[in-house]
Amino acid sequence: MILILASSAKANLLIYVCGGSFVLLGSFFFGRLVTFLFPSNPLIRKGKKEKDE
Repeated sequence: MILILASSAKANLLIYVCGGSFVLLGSFFFGRLVTFLFPSNPLIRKGKKEKDE
């Protein structure tokens, strides 16, 4: 890697922003996976029970 690019503030900011976006995207898909695996959990599907009543 170019030494100037590796030590610049813009490169560090780009790494932080890209890393944070991957964390947010991963947490979203992890939440979707949990709701898919446990569809009848009352803590997850609390709003669906109110619609049935």
